[in-house]
Amino acid sequence: MKEVADEEKLCIFLTELDREYKSKAIGSLYELNVNLIQSQYEIIPSWYDSHIRKESKGLFQKFPVVKNTYNQAICPICEGVFSTKVTLEHIIPKSGKEKNGQKLGEPRLAILPINLVKCCGECNTSKHSKRSFIEEESEINPYFEEFAIEKYFEVNFNDTNEVFQPSIVFHYKDNTMDKRIRNFINNYNIEKTYNHRIKLEFQKILTILANNPITLTKSILKPYIEHLSDIYSKNSEFEKIDDKYWFDQNYFGFLICEHLKIRIENDTSTVYKLNEEINKLRKPSQYIAFSNPEFQNDMNKVQTIRDLEIFIKNNKEDLIVYYQQIKKQGFSIDFPKLFKVDEDRLRKKCLEDRLRKKRLIEEIVKYYLESGKSFDHFGEDCSFVIG
Repeated sequence: MKEVADEEKLCIFLTELDREYKSKAIGSLYELNVNLIQSQYEIIPSWYDSHIRKESKGLFQKFPVVKNTYNQAICPICEGVFSTKVTLEHIIPKSGKEKNGQKLGEPRLAILPINLVKCCGECNTSKHSKRSFIEEESEINPYFEEFAIEKYFEVNFNDTNEVFQPSIVFHYKDNTMDKRIRNFINNYNIEKTYNHRIKLEFQKILTILANNPITLTKSILKPYIEHLSDIYSKNSEFEKIDDKYWFDQNYFGFLICEHLKIRIENDTSTVYKLNEEINKLRKPSQYIAFSNPEFQNDMNKVQTIRDLEIFIKNNKEDLIVYYQQIKKQGFSIDFPKLFKVDEDRLRKKCLEDRLRKKRLIEEIVKYYLESGKSFDHFGEDCSFVIG
């Protein structure tokens, strides 16, 4: 009978504690005072491990999870897809240790369900062992509060002689909510996690670019980054959860590309620095030793059919080697300035005509290279085709 009485006391205590917690859950958890709840029953901290976490009890599986568009469970704190390591985070920490006579955490909240959130191992850090007692550091419980984290960070590039890579930088205003968010970001190592993810996605972009065996000029890089940005954007839109972006690799890839688009346009050194990073990933076998050291520059200067004829005549062997290499990597042959004029003055119809003729001529070059056909009458054939 004593055991039944103890369970009733525990139930009453947790019910009253739950009610008090909910009354403070939005912005006022720093005011939560468990001592105000009259009870002769004391929570035993070890019950968290023996009851909540213990697999045979089946309680851990009952905690709710957030799912992404692909029905995968994700961490509600960093939004990473759950790996094999899934934990329960105490929003108000459970530590019973004391400092200067004050408990760092609140062990009596150790088994209170609304104080427990399923999260990944990376977010469940030891940094959050002391509960807050002031409003500016008050804990944020994901069950009750949310904020648009994307408004607090931006993408920059670490730009030194040794490295050129993206980084996430957080900014906060001098108000109570921003200070609470900063505390949340610090407690759960969000800045570190986001920086890890954005660096991984940048390496993926560089690896793709490294498959192209030539130095990548602005005329090559700019449209590729714009194309990649469009792909990332469409993927991110598809992956939205309740009209909110999911902070996965597609989202970080989009941020990288948007930042690079601006840098490539406004900073002439960006293309050089990107090529340096790309070259670090290339294998020696990926380089092409052109007989004409100015092959790429000459290729980028081609504007007319006559220019193209002269270029092919002077660089036929290099062009064959170049085409064979880029074909292996899935790239198409491109003369970026072919038929190029002042596009700002062109009407849309004229611009479309220019691009149509450019693609047509590039397909003719491709046909000649694929078939081994002689380029002796190349200019005449091109003029006949485009009229």
